[in-house]
Amino acid sequence: MMVGRVTGNVVSTNKIEKLTGARMLIVEPVSLETIEPTGDYIVCVDDVGAGEGDLVFCAYGSSSRQSDTSKLLATDYTIFGIVDSLTLRGVRTYDKAKEAAHAAG
Repeated sequence: MMVGRVTGNVVSTNKIEKLTGARMLIVEPVSLETIEPTGDYIVCVDDVGAGEGDLVFCAYGSSSRQSDTSKLLATDYTIFGIVDSLTLRGVRTYDKAKEAAHAAG
């Protein structure tokens, strides 16, 4: 799995039929230690209703097609969850509630 931040979305009027209705988001992978971007972008099928700014975890390769929604889609990346917190080696590196409180003011 990969963790990244949703930075935008993709709109495509011409696509294969099986992608019709699929929501596609641009995700920028992040370092788990710093939550800083790694410099790449990927397009993921959204399976959980994520929004811009959310930190998400994504499955890729054949694992990305293991949910009820994605099993019939031509996708290499699928968002499987929105991250609430990350703890790495006993250190909390991300906390959604604290980030939201900081952004609010």
